[in-house]
Amino acid sequence: MEQLKSPLSARNIPVGYKSAVIHAYGSWLAALSENKHDFFTKLTQKLVQQGLSAYLVEGNSRTSRGLLEQSHLHIIVGGPAMYGAGIMHAFPSYLWGFWYFDEIGHGWNSSLRFSRYSSDEVDAANSAFFFNGVTGYMLRENVSKISQEPRMDAPLRLATATIFCQPTNSVNPRHSYLTTEQMIETASTYDKDALVYVKPHPHQSKSNRRRILEICEDFPNVKTTDASIHDLIEASRVVITQNSTTGFEALMQRKPVITCAKSDYWHATLTPRTVADLRAAIEFGPETMRNFDFEGYFHWFLELQCLEPSKDNFAERAWARVREKLMLS
Repeated sequence: MEQLKSPLSARNIPVGYKSAVIHAYGSWLAALSENKHDFFTKLTQKLVQQGLSAYLVEGNSRTSRGLLEQSHLHIIVGGPAMYGAGIMHAFPSYLWGFWYFDEIGHGWNSSLRFSRYSSDEVDAANSAFFFNGVTGYMLRENVSKISQEPRMDAPLRLATATIFCQPTNSVNPRHSYLTTEQMIETASTYDKDALVYVKPHPHQSKSNRRRILEICEDFPNVKTTDASIHDLIEASRVVITQNSTTGFEALMQRKPVITCAKSDYWHATLTPRTVADLRAAIEFGPETMRNFDFEGYFHWFLELQCLEPSKDNFAERAWARVREKLMLS
């Protein structure tokens, strides 16, 4: 990104909304320095066209923290959710190619958690075309945010549920309503003769994975697996997670999804807050979600709320959000 200026020069930039500071956390700093993401290449070009100088700094560095106290356009990449004048968050969404550009955060922290979805807001024909294009490719090519095992030649044995674990859950985080242990126990005892799949997360620590395996050993009908998420979703009556990307991906197969934590795609899921609620969701989920407009929701969430750097209108849409945030004319 040749328009991005160095962290050193960022220390002396003038205060005011004529400068854009990109705060890149962790591995994002190297990725942006090496120009690996079209999102920032195109966004930076648009910002410069509009008279904003763009600077790249390491997130949470002394320079970053100091600049956050000043009046600039601040773009947080890979950092914590924060809100303030001039602050935006950029981050990949649940499916590759679609990005958050949000004033609060990404994932369960995004402003979409406070939005309302209505199928009346979307065009049915456009939604169906979009849904079929995106899901057809991902299911056919076995694509996910994390690489998967090859698809099975024959369908997996049918199951009451598949539980998709997340990296840290040894304690109940503040954004979760139910623990992984509660999810496994409730699903396995709902029908003791029916199979339940549990897929540990590939990024879980050894201790957390070991704990999950120990929990599963208490229930004869629970099978741990590393099979492709697409095969597991296909074989399951319902999908249970907290707020995993995999829960969003399950919507591609029009499956009832049960999210046991705060999420920003709750509009398309059932969200139990107690074990009793979870049992009811497992029992009535397929009936409750039978007529849900999955096509419209995908169109609304991904195409209307997120941004696609590959689209010709990306830069204009991104600038419109910046202009609204900074209250520019």
